[in-house]
Amino acid sequence: MKKIFLIFALFPLLFSCEDKETEDISTVTPVPHMEVLGDDPMVVIKGAGFEDPGIYAEEYTAAGDTIPDLEYERLNDVDSDVPGSYKVTYMVENAEDVPFYVNRTVNVVDITGYDVFELPTGSYSGYRAGYGHVADGITVEKLTTGIYSVSDLLAGFYEQYFGYGPAYSAPGIFVINQNGVVRSELGFVDGWKSDVTTSNIQFDPETNTISYTVTLVFANFSFDVWLELD
Repeated sequence: MKKIFLIFALFPLLFSCEDKETEDISTVTPVPHMEVLGDDPMVVIKGAGFEDPGIYAEEYTAAGDTIPDLEYERLNDVDSDVPGSYKVTYMVENAEDVPFYVNRTVNVVDITGYDVFELPTGSYSGYRAGYGHVADGITVEKLTTGIYSVSDLLAGFYEQYFGYGPAYSAPGIFVINQNGVVRSELGFVDGWKSDVTTSNIQFDPETNTISYTVTLVFANFSFDVWLELD
């Protein structure tokens, strides 16, 4: 009986020590919302320099308030003179100084384009054969001589029409060859971890339309799309 009494007598002491050690430690810490701005993956042409669009971060308090525009730190850089794939990491600390991280992929590519003609830059509407208009706001921007970024080689079909979200767009680039033929490079769908290729790219200057056949490599599935300048 004395042994049993001694065991129970130790319980308050053990719990008392544990309470003292953990009384100042928070078991729940607010997780900030972090959004990568600009393209991800992002294409940088060798030698053109890396202009970081950065991120946006905000935090939600227990009282239901929002703390906007949190400061962030970029932990590494991109050498735009050395081709390769870089992972850029951003860090945000919440109100309790707990760090959180988000990444961006930056592809530095050594590709040569030619200004045989100009692709119009700006916002395009996306169309798919058999479906018609499927998306808005597909962007085409000039990166350097004869090379243009395109926000979604899939013309917004999966991101917008099916509503799968940004992970199912296929950012890439258009390259104008010396003979005036347009090709695409670096098309990739993060949601399926799949390359995206194109064929028979045609630009109609009368209608400002870019049309082509697009292929999802992981499924070996192709369909025709076109982009029409808004």
